[in-house]
Amino acid sequence: MARTLLEDQADFVIVGTGAGGATAARILAEAGRSVLLLEEGPHLSTEQRPTGLLDAMASAVRDFGTQTTAGTTPMPLLQGRLVGGSTAINSGIIWRMPDDVREDWIASHGLDDLVDAREMARIYERIEDELEIGETGSHVSGGNSDRMAEAARALGLPGKAITRNARRCQGRARCLQGCPHEARQSMDVSYIPRAIRDGARLHDMCRASKVIVENGRAVGVAGDVLDRETRLERGRFEVRARVAVIVSAGAIHTPLVLRRTGLGGLVGERFQAHPGAAVVGRFPKPIGMGFGATQGYEVPMRDRGYKLESLSLPPEMLAARLPGAGPRWQERLAELDHYAQWCVQIRMKAHGTVRPSWGGAPVVRYEPRPDDLAKAHEAIALICRMMFVAGATEVYPGLGHFPEVLTDPKQVEDLERATLRRADIHFMASHLFGTACAGADPRRSVVGPDLQSHDVRSLYVMDASVFPTNMGVNPQHSIMTVVWRATERLANAGRARIAVA
Repeated sequence: MARTLLEDQADFVIVGTGAGGATAARILAEAGRSVLLLEEGPHLSTEQRPTGLLDAMASAVRDFGTQTTAGTTPMPLLQGRLVGGSTAINSGIIWRMPDDVREDWIASHGLDDLVDAREMARIYERIEDELEIGETGSHVSGGNSDRMAEAARALGLPGKAITRNARRCQGRARCLQGCPHEARQSMDVSYIPRAIRDGARLHDMCRASKVIVENGRAVGVAGDVLDRETRLERGRFEVRARVAVIVSAGAIHTPLVLRRTGLGGLVGERFQAHPGAAVVGRFPKPIGMGFGATQGYEVPMRDRGYKLESLSLPPEMLAARLPGAGPRWQERLAELDHYAQWCVQIRMKAHGTVRPSWGGAPVVRYEPRPDDLAKAHEAIALICRMMFVAGATEVYPGLGHFPEVLTDPKQVEDLERATLRRADIHFMASHLFGTACAGADPRRSVVGPDLQSHDVRSLYVMDASVFPTNMGVNPQHSIMTVVWRATERLANAGRARIAVA
């Protein structure tokens, strides 16, 4: 039996340090509650974040970016694994929850109080002030975003500068590796340090296995202490929670923790995502993808079920997107400064599942529906058309059973008429939801409107797992606002419980 290397206790134990866990810690610590944070990955300072792509992915991205869905056509699932979670590797895009989503959560899931419009507006404004949220300025939009803006204007599309939590952005295009100037206010440089200053304690390299339940109440968390270099198990930990346990491990790992705790029902069901695909175009004049906001411009097409975005890549990743082989590929590689990349984020209707394998690793099953594939087809063709309108001489749609290189806008019409199979589109999924959905009816949800488990007292879920539907926009702001709303009430309740004890 592995020896116990860590024992600790606090009023609240929080599993995970991403948007949900960090926000809960920020509220509880400021309220004077005793808070203990557990994080599976390392706590890396800005200076410790590697600048090279491979080292950055090895240190910060779960499974080096190889985590995928199961099946014959795997779909990569991107997640951060470090203090700050995926907020430490994303582009910092901020969207308030669309009204249609909020209204559906009220009408269909009984979440009236959780997503009350006035309360959410109050919290949005507070977060937007604290995390320096604002539109990407023209001085850091960069050539990649500027060309997309030109195309949107030419085609009459509803484009706009992306709102991000990086008002002081200097356009280094290094969000994945960690902003060198800490302009992007990810949780590792904002709410986690703030919570620690207010008294919270952080244990990194601690992988939660299950919640400890006694007499129907959550009283702690048990798991493995990991080696900092090898990520292998060194021993065990057990920490106790006097008031409540908050699980904020993300839509893939939260349901695993809950299932190992003994919860069933809809745990791990209703997995949803925003799969995306990308198109690259070659332009006669340099684009300069190495300068500018990583993502600075977007074209929301909410009525069509998708959103287009500019996406700057490190040179190693961009090189892998170029078609051809041998001398022709080398010629394209020599022109690396002339490429732009734009992507689509699709609001898919598909639902999947998350289950633990025999070895404990997650098995994610998720397949797009035919109407989801139709959205992707339409969006990819539109991006190709936008590339030509903006002046591209070559466009690389990245599709199977279709030409690698388009050189004439008329070929876009061929793409629009083509039949695309699931395997022809290379999707990559982010923004993961739904595997511990919230709702007033215990038969149709895992947690209640207060985000407390229907089955275990003092056990809360506070991340995108609780979202009962797909949002269609970047979820970080909504995660933080919903968690803020629930945690404010929990902080007050926790004070009352401690006083009675």
